[in-house]
Amino acid sequence: MKYLPKVNQLQALKQVARSGSIRAAARELGQSQPALSRTLRELEQTLGTQLLLRSKEGITLTEAGCAFSQRAEWVLEELRRAADEVEQINHATHGRLTIGYSSLIALTVFPAVADAFKQALPQVALTLKEGQLSSLLPGVRSGEIDLAVGSIDPMHPPEGVMIEPLFTTPFCVVARQGHPLANEGDLMALRRAKWLLPESPMGYYQQLQNELSHFYRQLAIAPLRTDSVITGLNMVLESDYLTIVARAMSQPLQLEGKIVTLPVSTLPAAQYCAVWSQKSALTANAQQFLSRLREACQGYNW
Repeated sequence: MKYLPKVNQLQALKQVARSGSIRAAARELGQSQPALSRTLRELEQTLGTQLLLRSKEGITLTEAGCAFSQRAEWVLEELRRAADEVEQINHATHGRLTIGYSSLIALTVFPAVADAFKQALPQVALTLKEGQLSSLLPGVRSGEIDLAVGSIDPMHPPEGVMIEPLFTTPFCVVARQGHPLANEGDLMALRRAKWLLPESPMGYYQQLQNELSHFYRQLAIAPLRTDSVITGLNMVLESDYLTIVARAMSQPLQLEGKIVTLPVSTLPAAQYCAVWSQKSALTANAQQFLSRLREACQGYNW
């Protein structure tokens, strides 16, 4: 390959892959269709291979196109990060930072950490994404999310990311105040209850699935499943369901006196970690945020 692809060619391919058509991509990029088509042809000529398949249904990527597109997105994110870091150096407090986190983090240490960070660096554009780590990882790996926090199964850590353990927290079975099974400590005695179970293909929830699979198979009523903590707690309060949450979850939601913890002692603890892309070093902004997050997690009563 005599020449490397140009940045505008990478941006064109990224938008076409996301939009699925030349017309939609050209509209998003503020270009004419002929100009965008010419950019894509030049990219294919530079690489010496076909990247796109054109049909009446739209645009799809070839095998080579898929592979190159993934790398191109990462290159663009790294260029964006590099430009941000130069801006931070020149202007001290500028730049961007995208943080992903689970509901437990959002309801406990996050507000104080984010507030302290913004007081120190008020001009940083802070973007927040809440979700299970499984849904955040693609953004972490691609560089769209600078830093994420979630539960990880130590026996099955995710690939392609760096991991720093932050804290370990016990989980518990909860019911509404006054539930007829509120004092039951034998997990198997709860098999006839209505259950709403956490769902995620990785982390603590997958660990629960593995360790409690025998119990799950004994349930008399097929459980509801969700990755939403708010949905789970509302079903507990309004419809007599049981669910599993972190012990630290009830206090910030002001649910003390409304939900009770069952004396079940057979649940494993969950390890929460900070994760970031293995391909990229943390930016200065991300390092500062992680430092504050680390300190807050160490001082919190999980």
